[in-house]
Amino acid sequence: MNRTGLASPSSSARSTRRSDQTARVALLVTLGSETFFFGTLLAAYLYMRAGQPDWPLTHAPLARLAIPGANTLVLLASALTAYFALRSVRKGRISNLVRWLSVTLVLGLVFIGGQVFEYTSNGMQPADQAFGGVFFTLMGFHALHMVAGILVMVLALLRARLGDFTSRRHVAVQIGTWFWFYVVGVWVVLFTALYLV
Repeated sequence: MNRTGLASPSSSARSTRRSDQTARVALLVTLGSETFFFGTLLAAYLYMRAGQPDWPLTHAPLARLAIPGANTLVLLASALTAYFALRSVRKGRISNLVRWLSVTLVLGLVFIGGQVFEYTSNGMQPADQAFGGVFFTLMGFHALHMVAGILVMVLALLRARLGDFTSRRHVAVQIGTWFWFYVVGVWVVLFTALYLV
């Protein structure tokens, strides 16, 4: 504090850095707990699958992989556009940030649409004994994380349009992008385990 009772610029900057660091650590702790959550569900799936020689989707035919494969490509592309958004804000190119966040959101929505189509057209139901229950639990929780990621990106986009971010002040974009990368990574693991293995 200076003599006028206002926070000095250096203490304000330290406070902002501390707050940014706290936000990053909080996200990493959250993602760690989410990893255990998804890992437990995936372990249960793999355990049940190992005991069932006629488990659905084992070595799925190429035609069966078309929708989830296309969704995987869409989601991987969205990770690239999220990276471009983060890189843009780091360089102070806010108009590019807005553009790349917008593309990321569109790709995320396309992925969700593809998942809804997959869920409704594959003939499975959540009540289809063990397989349906575990499959829909894994996919449903991933979809909830996608929706959360979309909401975070929408908020970042709105804030970017309001001019809230600079090349030095953009922790919300960074955290949103890290979360997006995490959700994409989880999908790659789920796609591999549920469709390819």
